[in-house]
Amino acid sequence: METRNARFAKVLLALLLVAIGVQGALLLSRTLPESDAAAPVPALGVGDTVYALAGETAAGSTTVIPLVTGTGSATVLYAFHPECAYCDSIAPAWSRYAASDVVGGASVRRVAVTMDLPEPALAYAAHFGWKMDVLSMSRLTPADRDYSLLAKTPWIFVFDSSGVLRFQTHGTDLNLAEDAVQRLGGAP
Repeated sequence: METRNARFAKVLLALLLVAIGVQGALLLSRTLPESDAAAPVPALGVGDTVYALAGETAAGSTTVIPLVTGTGSATVLYAFHPECAYCDSIAPAWSRYAASDVVGGASVRRVAVTMDLPEPALAYAAHFGWKMDVLSMSRLTPADRDYSLLAKTPWIFVFDSSGVLRFQTHGTDLNLAEDAVQRLGGAP
């Protein structure tokens, strides 16, 4: 008949072996490639086409903003993040460009895009007086094609009326963005 200490030692040994097995399984799961994980898609570049952007409004409803307008108007996307210090420094200047959506007879649509939730995004835009649509694309992941539009902030993208990305630059390069839009028939 086993003593009480011998039984305790066997139970303890069994628990230790189980713990070692679990740790080994966890280690293997971290080193093996995940077959279900989607690989990040390449960043959008000049010449790529984006037909529409989907996101949420402050009311929580899903909306789609087409970038293919068929009207000859350019679309300018202003990518921002409310907690980005660079965005805070350039946001007041963006409001100057967002004040007009027709320049010299050519129309320009402006859309501020962010990965933040709709309410903070709209509050941020209102704080700086932006007069443009604000689209929260908070559900994007690196596996989504449009993710690269929001991966760096502040950033400006200029699309033609066919949804083709014609120009992109850092958010402080407003004059360069303005020149790009003017070449398309409008102003940022």
